[in-house]
Amino acid sequence: MLHFSKGNAKLGKQTLIFNLPAGKTCPGALFCKSFAVVDANGKRSIQDTEHTQFRCFAASSEVQYDAAFENRANNLRLIVDALQNGTVPGYTVGAADLIHNSIQESRTKNSKLVRIHESGDFFSGAYLDAWIEVAHRNPDLKFYCYSKSLQLFLNFKMPENFYMTASYGGKWDHLIDEGFFTRYAKVFMTEDDANAAGLEVDHDDSHCFGDKPFALLVHGTQPKGSEWGAAIRARRSQQQFSGYSKKPATV
Repeated sequence: MLHFSKGNAKLGKQTLIFNLPAGKTCPGALFCKSFAVVDANGKRSIQDTEHTQFRCFAASSEVQYDAAFENRANNLRLIVDALQNGTVPGYTVGAADLIHNSIQESRTKNSKLVRIHESGDFFSGAYLDAWIEVAHRNPDLKFYCYSKSLQLFLNFKMPENFYMTASYGGKWDHLIDEGFFTRYAKVFMTEDDANAAGLEVDHDDSHCFGDKPFALLVHGTQPKGSEWGAAIRARRSQQQFSGYSKKPATV
């Protein structure tokens, strides 16, 4: 079975969360692209790209926590195997069955939402198609995600219970600019910057179910000397939001 977690410091226990390795499964990422790498001694570290402006918080967690790294890697192995060895040639029945059965194994009577990819993204059309099929099979659940793989979504009709928020900062931002996606999220250093852009800051993913663009504030471990890291420290010193923990976020 695939690994689904139940809620976290940001999301309630009614939310099932599915993750893949950060960066490595994000073909559309640019400004936030970073990923965990393992050296010959088994030590993990984070690697940025030439386009990285701020680090993906999910990649940092894979460096810090064994369980996050291993669960996401295992999810990817199972998904790829199901896609390549589906029971019906040419279709993603194997992957859809795997995801659906894993959800049934993980869900409780209180499960209402499925957050797809707190870490990772849709790396192929076949993989996205599998999730669309799963949403059709589970009309009592709301599925939602952020994605920079925007070109893939032009080829599919989304179920009513599938909510995708286009994520700014990737290779296909022009599709947002051209009006193909009216609900999008953009990362800012401060709430003042977001307000200046006319966007509300979301701290609990509630804006993912609306019809307007919104803002997110950068958080997580940033490169030494980074202006994005400096912005996080400044917010922390002013007792403003600086990241999610077991304590309620300061908004």
